[in-house]
Amino acid sequence: MKKIILIAFVFITSQLAFSQTEWCASDQMLQQFFSENPGAEKTFWDNQDLLSELSNLNSIKGSQNNKTPIITVPVVVHIIHYNGAGNISKQQIDDGMRILNEDFQKLNADTSSTRTVFRNVAADIQIEFKLANVDPNGNCTGGVNRVNSNLAYGSSNSVKALSYWPSNKYLNVWLVNTIGSFGSLAGTILGYAQFPSSGRLNTYGLVCRNDQWGSIESAIGSGGRTVTHEVGHCFNLFHPFQSGCGFSCTNSGDRVCDTPPTSGQTFGCNYTNNTCSNDATGGSALNLNPFTTNVPDQLENYMSYDDCQSLFTEGQKNRMQGSFSTYWFLNNLRSNSNLVATGTNNGFLTPNCRPIAYIEDTQSKTVCLGSAFNFSEQSFQGDTITRYNWSFQGGTPSSSTSSNPSIVYNTGGKYDVTLVVTNSGGSDTLTIQNYIDVRDPAAANNGFNYSDGFESFTGFNTDWIVQDPTGNSRWNRTQTASLTGNSSVFLPNYNVGSNESDFLISPSINLTQVLNPRFAFDVAFKNQTGSSDQLWCAISIDCGQTWTTRGVLPASTLNTGTLNNANFIPSSPSDWKTVFITTTTAMRASTNVLFRFEFRSGGGNNIYIDDFRVDGLTVGIEDNNLLENSFTAFPNPNTNGKLNINFMLDEASDDASLFVTSILGHRVTKIFSGALNNGPYQFEVNTDKLSAGIYFITLRTEKQNITRKIIIN
Repeated sequence: MKKIILIAFVFITSQLAFSQTEWCASDQMLQQFFSENPGAEKTFWDNQDLLSELSNLNSIKGSQNNKTPIITVPVVVHIIHYNGAGNISKQQIDDGMRILNEDFQKLNADTSSTRTVFRNVAADIQIEFKLANVDPNGNCTGGVNRVNSNLAYGSSNSVKALSYWPSNKYLNVWLVNTIGSFGSLAGTILGYAQFPSSGRLNTYGLVCRNDQWGSIESAIGSGGRTVTHEVGHCFNLFHPFQSGCGFSCTNSGDRVCDTPPTSGQTFGCNYTNNTCSNDATGGSALNLNPFTTNVPDQLENYMSYDDCQSLFTEGQKNRMQGSFSTYWFLNNLRSNSNLVATGTNNGFLTPNCRPIAYIEDTQSKTVCLGSAFNFSEQSFQGDTITRYNWSFQGGTPSSSTSSNPSIVYNTGGKYDVTLVVTNSGGSDTLTIQNYIDVRDPAAANNGFNYSDGFESFTGFNTDWIVQDPTGNSRWNRTQTASLTGNSSVFLPNYNVGSNESDFLISPSINLTQVLNPRFAFDVAFKNQTGSSDQLWCAISIDCGQTWTTRGVLPASTLNTGTLNNANFIPSSPSDWKTVFITTTTAMRASTNVLFRFEFRSGGGNNIYIDDFRVDGLTVGIEDNNLLENSFTAFPNPNTNGKLNINFMLDEASDDASLFVTSILGHRVTKIFSGALNNGPYQFEVNTDKLSAGIYFITLRTEKQNITRKIIIN
């Protein structure tokens, strides 16, 4: 018998996931390097011994008064966005550079919050960072490179191949939307970096979420300290908790004597933390250790996980500056000849560079007939741009000299866009063919009894839109398997790998003739062991300019049978299940609704969809059971230490609570308590501290009390 599931929620990330969890994956990247390169671990730690010796010889107690020449580091920021999502502004890039320079030069305003016991070891690292003005080919640049790629989500080291400048000339920074998981690492990964001797040069640098770069726009509230932390790793700094309390400050922990060891990660800002008692051990022979007695944990250190970071130390300064002498490519990075070559030397005069035209990628380049589309550009200016000349095929007006024009399209079809930018150095022209897709709402299908079983080859190719941003797999019509008739659509995802996203968009549908409409389709899928495929369902009522996610089906929900590590082809009705996707009031009133499937591959298996249709609910049934239907907790049984809780509130609650109780009714974890607006929510809970057994997740509002059983293995 087919299974039936109702999905009426969307996923959004809760900021709770950013706290109390390990958010830096640099150590995990280092261990991965060791596992992939036999013998590399010994070489790496031998190099660390040599660097520690060099740094210790250069260390002088109280050396903050001994200034060394400032090291200048040329920087290139690769913005990896996806159709405009994550394509942060130059203003946010500059703000991130400001914070980085303030932190490395002890100019940060919160130095005053450093406790007295550590103020004498706080250091001006004397490293400055400058965006490159000259690219590897000798052309003008602003030090920012924008790349549109699906790898902006769930990023791993593969994102670095999209855009890379030589690491002996530039410090590469890759900014992404999200970062993929690293084995058993708990929490949301905010960034990771490569140590100088732990990988190839063409992967050296740091990867960071764009909402952690700077403190404005997408990074409001972040403080920008994730980047400071990761750059510290790039220059060979370890976490203070690297090996627990250790034995001697010169050869264990982070190998820096003026950063007291800590027994493990700590979070928040608990000034009573004092997790090790051997803070004064080691380093006395060379007068390296400023501590003669036990001191509190140095929560202020940028290499900690605590929220009150405000300093690097003198010992860390010596270690970082020693790295520039130890590693040839870092030594070349700071050389005068390289500063001249990258346009970051003092006195550099910006040449009379012509601009480079760049039309901003948007979430979707579609517009309804008769509606306005807002264009935006992020051209490299060189010298100040003095003129913009836009040309809009099929648009009204057909041209504009505004930097961000608004254009109306009155005839359906696909149209080209051209931008010419001019400054004192010259002009540059960019034409993008079929940039705008204008859709006519009057051509929408009547939703009453609407159904598509994908039986028509011509109908599928004419009516449905396949978007394949990654190029490795795509939605296809197939006659290999179906629930009814002879055909279905499927995505060949067997052994494709992770970080793929493929879209399938329906024709326009008018829902106003259907009472309480919802969408329905049948799906067949059997996951592979350890994979993390997801099917996202979204709806648009503005011809695809914006999308509202209405359901996310993880592999555990999609599964229509036992795990299948073979190439899956459904062979019986039991391999299929029906999924219902509810609609909002605005969607029900729309004459022009688009439905979008997005399959995000996590290394799993093929997926098949058949009999896509509009289903009218019984008269009088509204969304009063929306919360009940949307409240889910997965994976269940839970074995990976992370539990995702999702629900959709159809009305606000002033007194909502979410908590975990034991089988005996004892409340063991409070997840949330307070006011919630109407809308979708996701909470991520760390279950590592819960012993194996049965528990209950409860969501309580003024009107409802909903409980789900979970099993912790």
